Amino acid sequence: MGWALVALLALAAGVTAWQDPRRLRIGVYLTLAIGLAVVGLLGRLALLIAGSDDPLRLAWALLIALGVAFSAVVVLGLASVANGILMIRREGRRPANLLSLVFGLGVLGYCALIVVMWWVDRNHTDVALELFFWIVAIGVPLGYLAFVFVAFVGYGLLYGWAADRWARPVDAVIVLGAGLSGERVTPLLASRLDRGRQALERSRSRGKDTHLICSGGQGPDEVVPEAVAMANHLAEQGVDRDLLWLEDASTSTEENLRFSARVAAEHGVESGRFAVVTNDFHVLRAALLLHRMGLEGHGLGARTARYFWPSAILREYAAILWEHRRLNTVLLALSCVPMALLLVRTVASGT
Repeated sequence: MGWALVALLALAAGVTAWQDPRRLRIGVYLTLAIGLAVVGLLGRLALLIAGSDDPLRLAWALLIALGVAFSAVVVLGLASVANGILMIRREGRRPANLLSLVFGLGVLGYCALIVVMWWVDRNHTDVALELFFWIVAIGVPLGYLAFVFVAFVGYGLLYGWAADRWARPVDAVIVLGAGLSGERVTPLLASRLDRGRQALERSRSRGKDTHLICSGGQGPDEVVPEAVAMANHLAEQGVDRDLLWLEDASTSTEENLRFSARVAAEHGVESGRFAVVTNDFHVLRAALLLHRMGLEGHGLGARTARYFWPSAILREYAAILWEHRRLNTVLLALSCVPMALLLVRTVASGT
């Protein structure tokens, strides 16, 4: 039954991806399928070990597995804290730059709670048992958030890889703006423009009359619209200005796409296919938004500096949770039921 469910989830992911790969549910299906498959394989391995008629050997195997898993989580927490400190040093103390630090401290705090439970268990078993209940109760909503995070990040990487290799030619390449330094593009925006230029050349080499849309308005601290600076940068790189269309009014990703589609329509592309170029951490969410707006096409990602990626992907994950806030609120509320019941029992026993 278990392997049949794995096959069914894999089939659902494949069918949905064939219909339109710009759906987050594909990542959910794949994560469930892979998770169940791993659990099944570990169960088979445990049975093989238990079949040796040596219970101590099985106990040691389980203890080592738990130790490896716990160590991996601790390493994740420490790496996130180190990345958070690096982000603060290089990018400043803005709230968005604190995400990996806060995430790492949260992970280490949960691990510390487990260590405290183990330490208390040596002399006060009843207290340790109460701590165990709290650890499990807190772990349920954290487990849900971790599952969604793995599904989002894992499928985002898979989608970006597949789109980069098998994407069809497009009528227009939309490069999303990302802030300026005076009248010049920043290194991050330059990487998007380089990726957009590659997509433009690739699409035109396959017979499409493809144009590139520089999309970005003028922020309150910018001396020119982002679209103008982007076009100037591409022209300096040798791109023919006749291939460049400008969209210089947008202030958000949604406006980038809506206004760019309007610009394309003004040039005769009424129902075209688009490639949206952004950074790799943002590519899946941009593609999901493209789908939500009823526009055909795909997302393409430019590489991001390694130190910047963890905080950026956490910010994207928070945005995904917010965009699906109704469903996530319901599921998180359900996952918090054990914690609420435990709190009620603790209060009742205290009175």
